[in-house]
Amino acid sequence: MVIAFTGDPFLAREALLQEARLQGLTRFTEPTPEALAEALSPGLFGGGGAMLDLREVGDGEWKALKPLLEGVPEEVPVLLLDPKPTTARAAFYRTRERRDFPTPKGKDLLRHLENRAKRLGLKLPAGVVQYLASLEGDLGQPGGYLEALERELEKLALLSPPLTLEKVERVVALRPPVSGFDLVRAVLEGDAKEAFRRLKRLREEGEEPLKLLGAFAWQFGLLARAWMLLRENPRPKEEDLARLEAHPYAARKALELARTLDQGELRRALEVLIGAETRAKAGKDPWLALEGAVFHLLALRH
Repeated sequence: MVIAFTGDPFLAREALLQEARLQGLTRFTEPTPEALAEALSPGLFGGGGAMLDLREVGDGEWKALKPLLEGVPEEVPVLLLDPKPTTARAAFYRTRERRDFPTPKGKDLLRHLENRAKRLGLKLPAGVVQYLASLEGDLGQPGGYLEALERELEKLALLSPPLTLEKVERVVALRPPVSGFDLVRAVLEGDAKEAFRRLKRLREEGEEPLKLLGAFAWQFGLLARAWMLLRENPRPKEEDLARLEAHPYAARKALELARTLDQGELRRALEVLIGAETRAKAGKDPWLALEGAVFHLLALRH
């Protein structure tokens, strides 16, 4: 019995380990023919079985493993962790059981965060869930984006309630999307061509317009706090960044952009964003509301 677990690295690995507990498997086998053959051999306490992590397995190594996997008896469990299978491995899985776990996006991501928080005994306000969903995960780590969010939820579980957005912003280690900052920068620089180019790309990538409006509002709120800090202290030090209640990366970016603004512009920008979000949530076309907001924000810079 060969079962492949594909899709999101974090969800696939979690599902594999749950199945492994049911099958009595406790550790990963080295993905070599010798180690796999040994793991599949009947022992004193059972008929063998194996868990293999194929994420770093190349085509040559797969060719060596494949004959052994083709001969696995139905009663012997072999669990394969393979988030992004190659074409050859995907073809092999067509005649085996494959359990796919796509990375949740949009509303599915919000539900995922709410459910994971409940497991940890957390009841998160809707604004906190939206904020966490807008963060940029460390895609270079083994579990990817969802694992990064899971570590942040575990951290939040240690905080004393209530979990306000301000408190959450102070402790999370992930960054707001860089693309959002780039879009804000293009707007603040009055670069309409660049702003709408980035907006078009975000739409093509399937970004949620309400999520982008929320990110816009969060970033302009941060800009307002940065502007007030600069007004008190034109040359803030590193320790002053904590007053912005944001990750240091986001705080430094905000200070850089806030130096180009005045109070009137910030107030009008926030009014534009509030109006756009209200229209989008009232059933109007959310992309039209977002594009209108970008247009009016650009007009403020001229």
